[in-house]
Amino acid sequence: MKSLIYSLFLCLALVSVSCTSDDDNNFLSLAEYIELNNLNPDATISGLHYIINDPGTAPNPSINSTVTIDYDGYFLGGSSFDTQNNLTFPLRNFILGWQEGLQLIGPGGSITLLIPANLAYGRSGQGPIPPNTDIGFDIELISFN
Repeated sequence: MKSLIYSLFLCLALVSVSCTSDDDNNFLSLAEYIELNNLNPDATISGLHYIINDPGTAPNPSINSTVTIDYDGYFLGGSSFDTQNNLTFPLRNFILGWQEGLQLIGPGGSITLLIPANLAYGRSGQGPIPPNTDIGFDIELISFN
């Protein structure tokens, strides 16, 4: 009888863990997110989806630029995983989705990037971002040099 109770307890614990891990962050694929939100983003050949909210002023940064941005990073369909203000970094040092997307706007511009996992953190994930997770960013380009 003790082993039956223990087995039931263990099964309930496993079901509880498996039901909450993905639901807590409302993970959606890029295609699901676009459809659910009735979006019509532009897309690059690489698979980056984007919406230019404000193009900003010319010129745009290049891969060799150092950019200063404000951003909010979020799981598609849910919670925010990171927010930063006045972050300055060489563009070439960040994920491929940012490298490609930030070159589409100028200073003062803003863009929504919907980034497939292969242009984000891929198979390894990063911090709170699990492996193979599509993610989104709302970014304002403050300046670059």
